[in-house]
Amino acid sequence: MELIYFISGILTVGVIYSIVLFKHIKSSHTELLSSFNKSSHISSARRADLRDEIEDIKTLIIDIQASMEKDQYESLSNINKRIKELDTVAYENLNKIQQSNQVFNKNITDAFNEIGQLKTNLKTLAQDPNMLSRY
Repeated sequence: MELIYFISGILTVGVIYSIVLFKHIKSSHTELLSSFNKSSHISSARRADLRDEIEDIKTLIIDIQASMEKDQYESLSNINKRIKELDTVAYENLNKIQQSNQVFNKNITDAFNEIGQLKTNLKTLAQDPNMLSRY
């Protein structure tokens, strides 16, 4: 009879510990998911802004080409300056996109690493034959 009480006590502790561990895992998963969503929304907003800027640049380049076709020699130096400015803006946008991608990829990698660690820890706890002697 005492053995049955002992075994049921151990099983109860194991079930309660598992429930607490699963709640912790769920909350950390929710936090990681919300962090991923925030990063995704920021990246989407930046991409949309950059697309708008690129469309503006395309329009300006088309205007410059039309102006050059009208009169190739008129205000050529101003056009060259404008092209240099557009080139600078394009490279700045490229750098922003690269930085945004690096941050996004790092966040994703961190999230997956943490999920992997949680899975590994759960597997080792589940496969540990001496788990009961520890607690």
